[in-house]
Formats: sequence, C-alpha cells, structure tokens
Amino acid sequence: MRKPVIGITLNWYANDESKVQSYGKWLFGLNQSYAEFLGKADVTTMGIIPSSEDFRSMLEVVDMIVLTGGGDTDPELYGQRDNGSIQHRRDRPLWEIGLYRKAREMKVPVLGICLGIQTIAIAEGGQLIQDISTQVENSEEHHGEAADPRMHTVEIMEDTILSGILDREIEVSSFHHQAIAGIPEGFYLAAKSPDGLIEGMESDDGLVVAVQWHPERDFTGPLLLESLIPRFCGDTE
Repeated sequence: MRKPVIGITLNWYANDESKVQSYGKWLFGLNQSYAEFLGKADVTTMGIIPSSEDFRSMLEVVDMIVLTGGGDTDPELYGQRDNGSIQHRRDRPLWEIGLYRKAREMKVPVLGICLGIQTIAIAEGGQLIQDISTQVENSEEHHGEAADPRMHTVEIMEDTILSGILDREIEVSSFHHQAIAGIPEGFYLAAKSPDGLIEGMESDDGLVVAVQWHPERDFTGPLLLESLIPRFCGDTE
C-alpha cells in the first residue's frame, strides 16, 4: 500500500523586470508553513507547477489537491470592477480555476485554503467582497499582519464535515481582507465568523472542503489532515 499523494498549488511571484527576459515573468514558491503542515501527515507531497494546462495529466497522479493562499484575484474574473482589491493578479487565478474545474470533472477531492476558497467560489460562478473593512458594516479585523497574524473566533455549522473534526467554536489564524460574498450552487455553509462572513463551505458531494482561515498556521491543520486524508483518499494501492 502506498502513501496518499497530495498535490499542492504554488504561489506566483512577479519576477524583477530586469530578469523577465532571461527567467520569465513568474517565480513559483510556497511558504514553509505549508510544507510543515503536510509534513505532519503520512503522505507524499507534490508541488503542482503551472508548466502547462494539461490538468488531466497532473491530476491523474494525485489523490487530492490543496489550493493554497495568495494575493487578490482580478475582479474582472468575477464580473466586477476594482473596488478595493490590492495588486490583483489574473494569471494564477485563471490557471487554478482551470485546474479546479478539471479536478471536479475527475472527482479529485479538493481542500481550499484562503485564496483557495475564493478561487473555488469564482470557478463556481460566485462573487467576492473586495475589501471587508470598507464594504462590510461592523466587520471584525480579519487581516492582521504577516508577522502578527490575526486570531479570531469561527463558528462551525452543525452536520458538516468540519463539525466532525473541530469544536463548535474555535480560534483560527486569519490573514485576508477579502471574502466570498455567498455560497455558490452545489455547496453549503460550513463555518462563519461572528460578523457573518463565510469562513468555510463544503460541496454537496463531499469532495470539496474550503476554509477562509489558514490551518497551516494554527492547530486546525493537523486535525483537518487527520480526518480528510482517509476520507478523501481512502485505501491507496
């Protein structure tokens, strides 16, 4: 029996203009916290490099994928004008939307984290709140600083996959100024913050779990993997 293979997406960093001609427009990388997060599970981890759009070949060799966090998505991709987005990107979201849609077609399970839940929502026809602090009345602070992440309470909904893993109320690591504006068709609410923002959703078929917080930075990460890997991957041969 082999270990489950988990594919994880990488962040896209803009290369210096002086290096683009020699090295290309993008650098691809991942915060060590994600490596440590997956390193605690008995799995084989593979970075999914955006070398092509042959998503099927990439997905045929993994048992599940993790869509990681990152920067803002170009609001044109969800039918809005810029209204508080910060240095939004188009290349990575477009590529990961394609990867996600092929994963759904192939029934490859998906765990979405932060930008991941937003990418899933956009791929499913949803919208984003572009800036929580200016567009959500009486909102909590969700962003914090990279060196001092914000911790806040999240309520886990009853009768969800997350409710079988986590307590009803938990403190999570939060680092986002955007959020999904609603639950897309085929999904249901799995977690919310006290100000009413969506913090988690799950697909009706049970193959997608997505959270707005950062489980790779708090206690929820190992608990999620411990439960989701056998659920998603089952026995591997």
